[in-house]
Amino acid sequence: MRIDAHGHGCHADHLPDGSCVPPLRHGWTPGAQTPEQHVAESRRQGVDRAMLLDPPHVVFPLKEIFGDYVIPVCMVDIDKVTPAEIDALLSRGAAGIKFIHPMHSYGDNRYFPLYEVIRDRRKLAVFHTGYVTDKLFKPGALLGREDYVDITDMRPAALDRVARAFRDMNILMAHFGNPWWEEAWNVLHNFKNVYADFSGGTAYKRPMEMWKQIFTHAGRPDLDSIRRLCYASDVSFCFQGLYQFQPFIEFYERFFDMMDVPPDIRELVNHGNIENLIG
Repeated sequence: MRIDAHGHGCHADHLPDGSCVPPLRHGWTPGAQTPEQHVAESRRQGVDRAMLLDPPHVVFPLKEIFGDYVIPVCMVDIDKVTPAEIDALLSRGAAGIKFIHPMHSYGDNRYFPLYEVIRDRRKLAVFHTGYVTDKLFKPGALLGREDYVDITDMRPAALDRVARAFRDMNILMAHFGNPWWEEAWNVLHNFKNVYADFSGGTAYKRPMEMWKQIFTHAGRPDLDSIRRLCYASDVSFCFQGLYQFQPFIEFYERFFDMMDVPPDIRELVNHGNIENLIG
């Protein structure tokens, strides 16, 4: 069994220059393939369920269409959303909240009231870490903020302070901090409430030898940190006939083999950790 801990189901039209045209919407359209057939084919190819990290108006309709195949995690504007709005999204059925593109460090005290709600509700906080694409988030873009992003506000080190202050809140560090790989390992290694994934278009393209060095501790594979990884891809789900996750499955399998990861930990990474994190 495999649960993808980082997928997207959103869609927008594009202008010739590549910019997105509102509105942002989910990508499923009725056609030759039914939702049941789409799920069956996804499972045949290796992914049984997908955690989608998109705005509420995308993830909740996809949950209605695809049922348990979709695990909804709501992407919010961390600088505008209120604690009451976070609480309402969780009450509506969100398994967690996804944070991205803050105007201040994730560890800034101004965000702590948001984290308190997630902690108290025993839900999952997903944090984008590292580089973020400019296309969707620059000022004036479809998910744009009022100013330009500073990716150092999303360094893994920013989650060090969050994990210290919220030791009983489950944290998923997406994209393993690209390009701050070693920093991401330190946060993962030091905090038992922090989990991480290799999702995105860069981590799986890095040399396996780099990952071996990062996850070798005191001359041995750091299985304690590896056991808190989650399989994830960052590809599109819930589009008819589209299944893009195979390169990520192959990457995780190569990583498992290289680090001699035992079967029980492989199962945790492939699905057990996410099942536990979302209850």
